[in-house]
Amino acid sequence: MQNKEQNRKKIAVLGSGMSALASVYELTSYENWQDHYDITIYQMGWRLGGKTATGRGPKERIQEHGIHIAQGWYENAFRLIQDSYKECEKHNLMPNSPFKSWEDGFDREDTTLLTHFDPKTNQWIKKNIIFPSNDYIPGQGGPLPFSAIVHKALGLVIEILFGIDPNKDSLMSMASESAKDIKAPEHHSLWGDFKAKFEAFGKNALKHEGEKLLNYLAELIQNMSNMEDHDHAKRKEHHSLIKELFDLISKWVTKLINSIAEHNEYFYWLAVFVEFGLVNMKGTFEDVYNPETHELDYERINDLDYRAWLKKHGASDRLLSSAMVRFLYTGTFHNLTGADKQGSLAAGVGLHFLTNSAGYKGSFVWKFKAGTADTMITPIYLVLKNRGVNFKFFHKVEQVHYSDSGNIEKISMAEQVTLKNGTYNPTYPLKGLDVWPGEPLYDQIDDEQAKALKEGKYDIEESWCAWKNVGQISLEKGTDFDYVILGIPIDVLGGNEGICKEIIANNDAWKNMYNNVKSIPTMSMQLWIKPTLKELGMNLPDWGFPEGSLPNLVTYADPQYSFIDMSQVMPYEDWNEDEPGVLIYYTGSFLDPEIIPPFSDHNYPHEQLERIMRVSEQWLKDKMGWFFPNATTLEYPEGMKLDVIHDFSKSAKTDYARLKTQFFRANVNPTDRYTLSLPGSNKYRLKANESGFDNLIITGDWINFGVNVGYYEGAIVSGLQAGQVMRDKLGLPSETEIFSGVKMK
Repeated sequence: MQNKEQNRKKIAVLGSGMSALASVYELTSYENWQDHYDITIYQMGWRLGGKTATGRGPKERIQEHGIHIAQGWYENAFRLIQDSYKECEKHNLMPNSPFKSWEDGFDREDTTLLTHFDPKTNQWIKKNIIFPSNDYIPGQGGPLPFSAIVHKALGLVIEILFGIDPNKDSLMSMASESAKDIKAPEHHSLWGDFKAKFEAFGKNALKHEGEKLLNYLAELIQNMSNMEDHDHAKRKEHHSLIKELFDLISKWVTKLINSIAEHNEYFYWLAVFVEFGLVNMKGTFEDVYNPETHELDYERINDLDYRAWLKKHGASDRLLSSAMVRFLYTGTFHNLTGADKQGSLAAGVGLHFLTNSAGYKGSFVWKFKAGTADTMITPIYLVLKNRGVNFKFFHKVEQVHYSDSGNIEKISMAEQVTLKNGTYNPTYPLKGLDVWPGEPLYDQIDDEQAKALKEGKYDIEESWCAWKNVGQISLEKGTDFDYVILGIPIDVLGGNEGICKEIIANNDAWKNMYNNVKSIPTMSMQLWIKPTLKELGMNLPDWGFPEGSLPNLVTYADPQYSFIDMSQVMPYEDWNEDEPGVLIYYTGSFLDPEIIPPFSDHNYPHEQLERIMRVSEQWLKDKMGWFFPNATTLEYPEGMKLDVIHDFSKSAKTDYARLKTQFFRANVNPTDRYTLSLPGSNKYRLKANESGFDNLIITGDWINFGVNVGYYEGAIVSGLQAGQVMRDKLGLPSETEIFSGVKMK
């Protein structure tokens, strides 16, 4: 036993966002892991989850960093969630939880709303999308193969163009007219192999040449994916035929779309959807698919902006300004980036994100039934605690010191508060859930310090906080740690007050990464509104949605361009007889001031919060009338009156005073900012095992983990990678498959 303890390595994990938690989950998922290492997580403040952390406010209202949902292609996230629920059930770690299984913690949602501003009519137009649900279960079986995704996408294009629809009478005649010049590629060397199949399409009532070609293309792609990996010559022939077919179909569709797109709103959306699908697929096979390796190499186009890449493959101005393209920029908070502040997103990252999205399982969107942390972080925390992981709350990293020894030798930390019992229990029970407070649980903190914290309203998660730490701690290699997993966001690492500024000053790779991997602040607003959606005037069937659906939207007017009905969480708040009619979350990005002040300027975050609240007030009065016509006024005919909002104070005298009782966040803290994927920046990202130090592993949405866009599925991928790098350093095997990218098979 003594030899085991002497040989056991100490791993210090800095930070507790999803990447850090995933790395620890991976490290502790192997039998007898404690024979090889022990793990301590060091976390600033009082809660876990990083940007997915949740708090509770008045009426036990759930307060988020922003909008968090799960999409049906989050394979690694769903697997982690499913496993944590299973282990909680096995060890009875959540005995009173209303969520007995992972399915209980989610609501499925198939409806999405797209909006587009039409400059010709000076009006917004909408398009409802109902994504068909399927029988796949996310997190089980791995991602759908690329061939299946393309087959699915082409099937959707075929349905849009040739499916049964009363609007399509005129479309079919125009399609036939535009298809006169279509000729099957009979000159191609592979045509003889597929001629019979192509001709068979015509016998199965596929009379239109365009429909036959689309079906033939889908079959060809399916056939290519089933080839033996070593048959490079044959695959190259298939690839060349696919490119030729895409070019042929694109010319036909361009001609068709140009003849219909301006006719009416229906044809506009039809044109956009078809062109969007075909241009992306055509570009993928021309630039991204590698017939030699049978894989998709998205890095080939990451120096280009996504819109520029679409334009290269023939995208019209109509498509480039459409909601379909804006969806990627606003959904990833890239809409205000670039020299013209109109959006800049690495093309490979955008395409990879889009391709993965098309492979959703079950439903396109899965909503957390309670807070993000209540539903996702709590079971992970309880499992890790039960496995024997140590948690050190209120420990703020001040410097990961550089050393020319090739190892990290020392870490300086601040102890933020003194705990009465030396440990901290971060959750409390509410309606059977273990939930996370919006402020520290003061009764576990030294009484005098707790009193000072409350009276001074100090937020010790905030970088500009004026609170004086109570002590200094130095962690030494060989005594306190052998290995370090760094899971703290990139904006915390550099600059005058960066925790890795010594490393950045002495290491060009770190310097390049810090200088080129950028971020942006985001804002969020949560409104508890007294009337229901129908009472507000938004009758869902009139908008093309089933009654009872909770649609989401990510393409509306700046700055709060994304919003979603999150009313499903209200039963897990504490309303008694006073429950609002609807709860809506809003989010968007905003630009930094010209100069971001040093952390000694304690007013800065409060000024930024006031800034977004004022902007949001005017935005609501200018923009929400389209959705809530029953809440408009003569003074603000395009917006909503704010007296429909629940007044938490019960004494607000003005609109702004009422609005201030809601929940807002200005995510300006270095720990809270959204990590961007700008064109040309990917090559500067380091992988989990590329820190340059033998005992330092890096993880987070800022490293090179694959898709390289800031979302918690990606953070989990990077965490799994970090865990496996750590085990590899110790000579231990890893068995967890990481679904980090889309391959052809």
